[in-house]
Amino acid sequence: MEHFRKRSSAESRISFLERALTGLSTQRSKQPGSPKYSSGAFTFERVDPSDDIKGPLGLNLLYVPSEPFVDFIFVHGLGGGSRKTWAKTSNLYHYWPKEWLPRDPDFKHVRIHSFGYAAYWGERKSSVLEINDFARSLLGEIKNNPDIRSDDTRIVLIGHSMGGLVIKKAYIIAREDPAFQDIASRFHTLYFLATPHRGSDWARTLTNIIKVSAGPKAYLNDLEPNSVLISSINETFRHYAQDLQLWSFYETLQSNLILYNSMVVDKSSATLGYPHERIALLNADHRGVCKFDRPSDPNYRTIRNAFSTTVESITTTASRVRQEASRSDQRRFDSLLSITGPPEDDLIALEDARVKGSCEWLTSKPEFEEWRVSSSSGARILWLNGRPTSGKSILASHVIGHLEGHNLDCSYFFFKHGTVGKSSISDCLRSIAYQMALNNVEVRKRLLLLEENGMVLGSNDEQALWRKLFQAAVLRIKYIQPQYWVIDALDECDKFQSLFSMLSNVQSDAQLRIFITSRKLPDIERGFVQLGRKVTPLEVLKSDTVEDIKLFIAAKIEDLPVASGEDCAKLTDRILTKSEGSFLWVRLVMQELQHAWSEEGIEDILNEIPVDMNLLYARTLASMSKVKRVAKLAKAILVWTACSSRPLTLDEMQCALKIDINETIHSLDRSIAATCGQLVVVDHRSRIQMIHQTAKDFLFQEGLESEFAIIKSEGHTRLAVKCLEFLSGIQFKVSRSQISKHGTMPPPAKGFALADYACTFFSDHLYKSSPLQPEPWDVLYEFVNTNILSWIEYLAMTGDLQYITHTATNIKAFLDRRAQYFPMIDQQVRSIEAWSVDLIRVSAKFRTGLLMSPSSIHRLIPPMCPAESIIARQYTFCHRGLMVQGLKLKSWDDCLTQINYRGVQATVAAYGDRFFSVGLSDGQVMVYHNVSSQLNRSLIHGERVKILNFDGQSKVLASSGRRNVRVWDLSTGQQLWCFSTTHQALALGFTAEDECLMAATQGGIVLYWRLSDGVERARIKWDFGSRGDANVQRQRPCPTSAIFSPDHKLLAVSYRGYPIILYDLESEAFFGECARYSDLRVGNTGTHYPVVSMAFNPNPERDFLIISYGDGELILYDAWTLEPKHRLPKVNAQTIACSPDGRTFIAGGSFGTLQIFSISGDGDEGVLLIYCISADDDGIKSLAFSKDSLRFVDISGSQCRVWGPAVLVRKGFDECDQNENNDSVTLVHESLTLVNKETKVDITAIACHPNGDVIFCGKEDGSIMTFLAEDGKESGMLYRHAANIAITLLTWGSREGVLVSVDESSRIVIRRIRQSSTGWSASDVLVDQRYSDSVNGILLNSANDRLLVNGNQFDELWTMQGEKVGHKAFPSQQFHQIFDHPLHPETLVVLEPTTARIVNWKDLEELSCADGVRLNRCSDPIFGTSASKLIYHGHSVLVGLLKPTGYQSSNTLECWAGDDFRVDAKHISPLSGFEMLGPSIEHIIAVVGTRLLFLDTDLWVCSLDLRNFAATPEAKRHYFIPPDWRNSSGDVLFHLTSKNEFVFAKKNELIIIKRGLDYSELISLAKAQKRTINHGTSI
Repeated sequence: MEHFRKRSSAESRISFLERALTGLSTQRSKQPGSPKYSSGAFTFERVDPSDDIKGPLGLNLLYVPSEPFVDFIFVHGLGGGSRKTWAKTSNLYHYWPKEWLPRDPDFKHVRIHSFGYAAYWGERKSSVLEINDFARSLLGEIKNNPDIRSDDTRIVLIGHSMGGLVIKKAYIIAREDPAFQDIASRFHTLYFLATPHRGSDWARTLTNIIKVSAGPKAYLNDLEPNSVLISSINETFRHYAQDLQLWSFYETLQSNLILYNSMVVDKSSATLGYPHERIALLNADHRGVCKFDRPSDPNYRTIRNAFSTTVESITTTASRVRQEASRSDQRRFDSLLSITGPPEDDLIALEDARVKGSCEWLTSKPEFEEWRVSSSSGARILWLNGRPTSGKSILASHVIGHLEGHNLDCSYFFFKHGTVGKSSISDCLRSIAYQMALNNVEVRKRLLLLEENGMVLGSNDEQALWRKLFQAAVLRIKYIQPQYWVIDALDECDKFQSLFSMLSNVQSDAQLRIFITSRKLPDIERGFVQLGRKVTPLEVLKSDTVEDIKLFIAAKIEDLPVASGEDCAKLTDRILTKSEGSFLWVRLVMQELQHAWSEEGIEDILNEIPVDMNLLYARTLASMSKVKRVAKLAKAILVWTACSSRPLTLDEMQCALKIDINETIHSLDRSIAATCGQLVVVDHRSRIQMIHQTAKDFLFQEGLESEFAIIKSEGHTRLAVKCLEFLSGIQFKVSRSQISKHGTMPPPAKGFALADYACTFFSDHLYKSSPLQPEPWDVLYEFVNTNILSWIEYLAMTGDLQYITHTATNIKAFLDRRAQYFPMIDQQVRSIEAWSVDLIRVSAKFRTGLLMSPSSIHRLIPPMCPAESIIARQYTFCHRGLMVQGLKLKSWDDCLTQINYRGVQATVAAYGDRFFSVGLSDGQVMVYHNVSSQLNRSLIHGERVKILNFDGQSKVLASSGRRNVRVWDLSTGQQLWCFSTTHQALALGFTAEDECLMAATQGGIVLYWRLSDGVERARIKWDFGSRGDANVQRQRPCPTSAIFSPDHKLLAVSYRGYPIILYDLESEAFFGECARYSDLRVGNTGTHYPVVSMAFNPNPERDFLIISYGDGELILYDAWTLEPKHRLPKVNAQTIACSPDGRTFIAGGSFGTLQIFSISGDGDEGVLLIYCISADDDGIKSLAFSKDSLRFVDISGSQCRVWGPAVLVRKGFDECDQNENNDSVTLVHESLTLVNKETKVDITAIACHPNGDVIFCGKEDGSIMTFLAEDGKESGMLYRHAANIAITLLTWGSREGVLVSVDESSRIVIRRIRQSSTGWSASDVLVDQRYSDSVNGILLNSANDRLLVNGNQFDELWTMQGEKVGHKAFPSQQFHQIFDHPLHPETLVVLEPTTARIVNWKDLEELSCADGVRLNRCSDPIFGTSASKLIYHGHSVLVGLLKPTGYQSSNTLECWAGDDFRVDAKHISPLSGFEMLGPSIEHIIAVVGTRLLFLDTDLWVCSLDLRNFAATPEAKRHYFIPPDWRNSSGDVLFHLTSKNEFVFAKKNELIIIKRGLDYSELISLAKAQKRTINHGTSI
């Protein structure tokens, strides 16, 4: 809509409005009897003259925009009405506040009301109401209106005559009455139309008349000149008027006043005389100042333009304020949708090509008007089809302008074949959702909520996007007006068939209008036929476009050497005759005619130009061949333009040509026009494109005999080689270093303009290049050995890492295709193949760190990769950067996470958008974050968990056991509902709108429970006993398993000894059965092996039901015909899971084997085994795929494993089929990984020896081990607590050489530790005692003769002999921390929520006063961790980090001066200046000198100088740790040795990081906790 306003003047908008309203008026005259009728998004009630045409009393809503910024309220005057005053006649056409303003684009964000009150002076009964009463009524209606009250809109009041006094008085009351202060602040402008500010003589005359003919009216007295009320209003109003914008309009024509003609309100009374008042005259009498004939009426235009000025000032300010407030929100849904804006460039280019006045025939057609104004719900589709080059895209742009001109919410998309971002359904869906969010605040809220809930839309799976974005969010909104989509050139979409299945599932109550253009291809026509009555087809006929072509010719013909109008007409007719309705043909002909200088020249051109477009293109190429000196340049331009993945800019093309043909072209736009004929054009954004898709197709067609013909594979080979040469060059590396130096992306330097295109799309060209040519292979190998890290850094600087994975899949596919012709065994092959794996791993594992610090790819990331990975081997020792010791894995592990459940069995797993969950045999349900695998929460189901299922948005989780089905709110962890079932549930599912939970039970019933209130909405009894088969009549046994189809319309049920039965839940009828062989359909029980597992493939294009049988065979059935399509013997699958994109399924075996199969279609190679993970292990009980299809989880025994094999990241078969080279690609048949069954015992506690050479670690099995700090290797066991009782705390006593260990049963062991030539060993047991309370912390005094044990409710002090010498109790659950006193080592400081107490180390006797020392804390702590002693300004300081339990609360950092903790102190306050730092800190690591080391919330190790931080809130960021270094509870276990080496526990590994502080980036810690990279330095 803003685009429409920017490209049209106010005059043209009024003209457009008048044309639209004229059509509306005509339509109404045809339907006089209709009680209601519609136009666009507006529904109108026909007003019968016999009804009360004055309008209703009170505040009446006339129009609601999608996103209101302004509220207009129209207030009538004496004797008027809420409708009558503002309409010249009873015809609704003249009711301009309701009919005209809502259709005017300038008022798109204006909500419009009218206000009525009882001021009809002709009534016989008297009235005691005064203007003050009307004003209070108006103000009350405004305040109590829910729409106005809930928004922050600005309010504009428009008053006619006495209505002007009413709005003045209302504003005065609002300013003076505290109850209306919030409303008063929102008043922006008052409009006075012929308002008697000083009274009117006509009021006195009218009063005298009424005394005779009717009862007295109090409000008439208020209108008399210099009345008490008017004087009071004027006196008070002038004090408040300066806060408003004021507009006054006065009448200039006399009114017929019963007895005489006169002015009702003259200019002196109609104006206020204030300095900032805007005054204008209207050529009308008193009644006519607010009644108009048509939108072009000069009086209406005067008022309308004034309104527009007000609205623009408000919306500009509102937009600016909201833009500032929602900038972060904008970034959030930009990131969610991976899109940066609507396709306005395509729209502008088409609008520029359209001749004014053309295309009107389309919007005037009855089919179009009926589609636009239809009041029926559901998706209504208008399909415009026509021949190529018939102008369909320009017609689509006209439809967009037409809809936006009617203030309708319109989203649009233009498909372009072969152009990245414009050729797939997923591209279209993202763009449509983005535009709908811009147009509609409710859509925006829904998208932000999806982002807030962790929704991931990285996949290009259009079915997942449709389900997540539209079915679960966008289409569930109840829109005020229909939403319009315009989709152009559907025939240029890669997989248009999937759009039809999506539209067929649009709910019947959706307010959706879709306009689609395409060629009339058989497949597209079939798709529209399947949609049935939703679709109205409309064909572009030659007769339709004749007038448009005439307009186009007329606009161009004046430049031709034509003598007379008659000659012009003849020339026009001749062109029309030859064009056969092709706009493109006419355009090319007119361009060529401009080079004719005579009538004879025109004649020659018309005789020579063929009618067929291909012959016309051939003629153009032939003329280009004649200019031999520029043929080389022309061919290069054509190749780069036709083969590019997106249009290149002039600067990019200039750089490309320099690299390709070594020519520097300065005026490239003129060179293109001169050398490429009419085949290539430069648009308004300096982008270079083929003139039409047909021109590109012509250049690509086989057998074209021209030097400019392009063989696709050769063209892509050429572009791939040149892009890789550019990326491998020193110039790219130097330019990249400039980016790192400045920390921002600089404008492209000369010669560097191709960087963005080459970085993003080189792999697309590589994939499409010829595998037989050696050049791409050679330059690819050079690239991965030179600048690949600089390339990764560049992409990270752009903020889009998806192209790293995209490139890896393209490289892998290129390798597979090349393997068909060359042996893939040399070093180059192994290196490039290794990079295709590492790129996937690096972009996934280090995503957050890369985006925050792109330069980390050089010094920080390679050392953190497995030692045998290609990135580690090539780049770990290239720089003196980070040194990482202790990583056990030498290569990338497909098993990303392993979670062990001690003592219980894992039973089932499920994946949602944000979480995955695991059910346990003891009735627990564990919920984990998808990305980090950290525990989110634990739920108690109460019985063995058999089924888990997430709703569409991962807001709700359903769990089922033997008797109960429970529904959980994942945001709070609370149980929403518990449903008891008579029979065990076999399958759970959520309906498409997530409105109901459905369960199929062993009793043969499907139950539906409404989630809003927990009520059972329906139950369906399925009956397979009689299905038209006379041979099967007996009762079946209980079903053994069941599953719902992805759309929840079918139910598949297995019975022992019978075929799989499918039941149609919509028609509640038998659908069919899946028999392994046709002769078994009669149900012979002796020949059916039992069904072990079933799964529906969710991709409708590969619609299979996959069934595993007890004899090991696995069969894929067509889900519609139920015929077997693929048979896989000896798979022996115990459980099956299909990926959400439908390209892959996994079969889990009874001995722990995992087999991954790809699904492509119905051919012999439609199902291939592509990966196998073998293990001598427990059987696989459950499998679940992540929503992006890149991970899966398996359940076996007492463990859960999360897998991420690189094989899951690959190009789909549908993409391979589009490869121009048509090389058959065979996937690797089997890749074997042997899983080690050895149980990995995690490290749970760390303590470091003061020498920095050895680290003591406690483990979850109760053992205490020693590790060497040199390499992080385990060197021996010291001792062990009870088996499988995890160690929770360790501390080392340096003075006595003792180690204190605590386990999770609160057992405390103190032993002496000795070092000998053979290593470390444990000797004397000093203490071995179980504590009566849970142990939260332990602390040794400096003499090592006292141990303080910190519990929940009390602290105890023990000697090294196990004697308790002190005890201090605390209220239940009261938070407290305890530290060594920073100045007096013989005392302790106890920090309680509001009080500090000083106690001695000897016996915990309190030394401070009875009330303690009051703490003036900034916040109320709930619990806290991490305290260190440091020196700061010559005084010791306590540093503490408080971590509240609330999810919405942030951490708080407190620094306390040590000398404030005196026994005689009454109260103390923390040091100021550190408050802003708390929310940025995850953990305090240590303090080294005056430098505070901490781990921030993004897991970066940072430091800051405490002396300067308060004045300059800056810190240094050194390195990050990967998220998988967290433990299962989401915490990070770490320590800093005396050598300043960092120790981290990564599950069962001890990682030692050396030289961790040698590299730094300066960051600014603002109060909003936003971080900005300034620069990177080596120190």
